[in-house]
Amino acid sequence: MRVAIVTIGTRGDVQPYIALAKRLQAAGHDVVIGAPDNFASWVEGHGIRFHALGMDIEALLQSPEARRVLDGNIFAVGKLLRKTMPTMRAVLGQTWEAAREADVIVYHPKAGGAVDVAEATGAGLVCASPIPMFTTGDFPLLMPKVNLGRTLNRLTYWPNRFARLLFINRWRKEQLNLPKPKRLYPLGGFAGGMAARICMVSPAVFPRPSDWDDGLQMAGYWFLDEAPDWRPDAELAAFLDAGEPPVYIGFGSMAPKNPEAATREIVEGVRRAGVRALLAVGWGGLTKIDLPETVHMIHGAPHHALFPLMSAVVHHGGAGSTAAGLRAGRPTLVCPLSVDQPFWGHLVWKLGCGPRPQRMNRLKAASFAEGLRELVGTEAFRVRAREVAEAIGQEDGVGRAMEVIERVARR
Repeated sequence: MRVAIVTIGTRGDVQPYIALAKRLQAAGHDVVIGAPDNFASWVEGHGIRFHALGMDIEALLQSPEARRVLDGNIFAVGKLLRKTMPTMRAVLGQTWEAAREADVIVYHPKAGGAVDVAEATGAGLVCASPIPMFTTGDFPLLMPKVNLGRTLNRLTYWPNRFARLLFINRWRKEQLNLPKPKRLYPLGGFAGGMAARICMVSPAVFPRPSDWDDGLQMAGYWFLDEAPDWRPDAELAAFLDAGEPPVYIGFGSMAPKNPEAATREIVEGVRRAGVRALLAVGWGGLTKIDLPETVHMIHGAPHHALFPLMSAVVHHGGAGSTAAGLRAGRPTLVCPLSVDQPFWGHLVWKLGCGPRPQRMNRLKAASFAEGLRELVGTEAFRVRAREVAEAIGQEDGVGRAMEVIERVARR
C-alpha cells in the first residue's frame, strides 16, 4: 500500500505523523511525508521519504506579520494572508506531487488540498487531526469554556472551510480539472462523501463530544519516542544532581513579543518561587541572559526522556507539548500565546493537572512566581497528573490509526 501523509505546521504538527509513518513502514507499506521544507532532515533522519511542500514554517513564524497575528493583532491577519497566499498556492501544487500516486492519503486539516487530490485520483482519504477541529454543537471551536448555543457553536467551525474560497477552488479547477464544489464541505468531507476521521487525542484528556458520529475515531495520542539512547550531557547531569528535580520551562516554536524581557521576568519569577528551573530555548522563545545557579538553559531535548526527570512542566500549550507533559505524569502550567494553546491550557486546568493558565505575553515575575509555587506545591495536581498518565499509557493511538487506514485501503 502506498500512503502519502501531508501535514502543515510547526514541530507538533509533524511529529505525530512521523510516528505513524514509521509504524506503516514497519508493516511493509510505502510511505512519503509531505511537510514544510525545514523538516526535511528530521523526517529523512527517521528513514522516511520526504517531499518538500515549498514553505519554511520557521521563517514564516519569525516574520513581522506572523508575530503581530500571534500577539493577537487581528488587523494584521490581512497582511499575513497577502504575504502567504503565493506560498499556499505553491503548497497546493506540491501536495499534488506528493500524493498523486498514493492509494491512501492521510492529511492534517491544515493541508486542505489533500481532499481534492483524493477526489481527483480516487485514493482513500483519512483526515487525522492533533486537535479537536471536527464540528460539534457542544462548544465553539477551541473554546470549551464558552457556550453560544448548539447552532452558533457549530457555525464557529465554518471558518476553517474558507481557505477553499480564497484559493483552493481555483487551483483544483486549473490543475486537477475538477468542477467547483457545490457546497462548502465540512472538515473531512468531499464530493465523494466523508473521509475516515481521526482525532489523535486521548479520551482521558478530552471527553468525546456528544454529537460526534461513530465514524469519527478517538484514537489517542501518536507518540514519537526519539533518541532512545539520549542521556543528559555533563552540564545538564551536574545541574540535575545538584538539587531537587527542576521545573521545565520552554515555549517551543512560540516567541514572546519581547523574548529578552520575558526571559528576565521568568527567571525572576523562578527566583521568587524558590524553585530550580530548566529553560529550553526554542525557535526564539527564550534568550540567553545571566542566570543564577538555580537555573540552567538548554537548546532542547526529547520530551519523552526529559520530562520524567522534571518535577513539573511549563510550556506554551502546543498539542504535542501538552500530550508529552501529561504522558509523563507531571503537573503542568500552560502559558499560551494563541491559536489552540488557550484551549489546551484550559483543558489542563479543568483536568486538575495544573493551575490556571497565564498568558505568555502578560507574564510578570510576581504572578509567575505564584503560579510556580501552586504548580509544585499542590499535591492534588501530582495525583491527578499520575492518574491521567496511567490512562494514556494504556492506549495505542498509532495502532488504532493503522487499523483505520488499512480498513480504508481495503474499502
